[in-house]
Amino acid sequence: MTTSPTRARRGARLRAALTGAVALLVAGTGAVLTAPAASAATVDTSAWYVLVNRQSGKALDVLSSSKDDGAQIIQYTRADAANQQFQFVSSGSGYYRLKSRSSGKVLDVWEWSTAAGAQIRQYTDANGDNQQFRLADSEGGRVRLVSKLSGKVVEVKDRSTANGALVVQGDDGNQYNQQWQLVKVGSGTTSPTTPPATTAPTTPTSWPTPRSSTKVSSTIKVSGTRDMGLVRYYGISSGDQGESQ
Repeated sequence: MTTSPTRARRGARLRAALTGAVALLVAGTGAVLTAPAASAATVDTSAWYVLVNRQSGKALDVLSSSKDDGAQIIQYTRADAANQQFQFVSSGSGYYRLKSRSSGKVLDVWEWSTAAGAQIRQYTDANGDNQQFRLADSEGGRVRLVSKLSGKVVEVKDRSTANGALVVQGDDGNQYNQQWQLVKVGSGTTSPTTPPATTAPTTPTSWPTPRSSTKVSSTIKVSGTRDMGLVRYYGISSGDQGESQ
């Protein structure tokens, strides 16, 4: 049986439409399968943050509020003090330096080490690779701080929950002691309170000039209203001393 040219063209168009639909379906499935993971928490580079460790609940802290290069970074009970507040300073390409509010210095992988267990300290900001960290997502909105230099993450040493435990770098295992909650504490600037104005002391009213003086030898009683001015009564002395008024 001979197929008409019109029917053949219709069949070709149908096959082309079905092929296009299948291609779109496959492409859509591929888009779903290759969708990127959620991006790490977006930080406000104008704000200050306290970083709270998931394992211990304690905060990242510059030891003894030191302003010296090389001061150790520890964990300590959260107090939102200036030595527990850090600002994220962008280095570009998703990396940040963490600047201490109390010292102005930044977190630093000490001596450019790439070894697990190397201490995190503070040092003058030089925007070095050992001072740059990117944020990697963990559950519950927490993040891990990944060193640009070593690829290792900032963690509390030995999973300690004690005050004063050192903060070091370690291989990324997404462990609780490697996870940090970023708690924004705002500007932290409080306007000084204006003290209340001091009221000048009231100048005491001077005694009026007496119109007369009367010597008395015993207690007298004065009652009613008298409007003839001040009368000086005396009996202790001659009448010219203040205690006899």
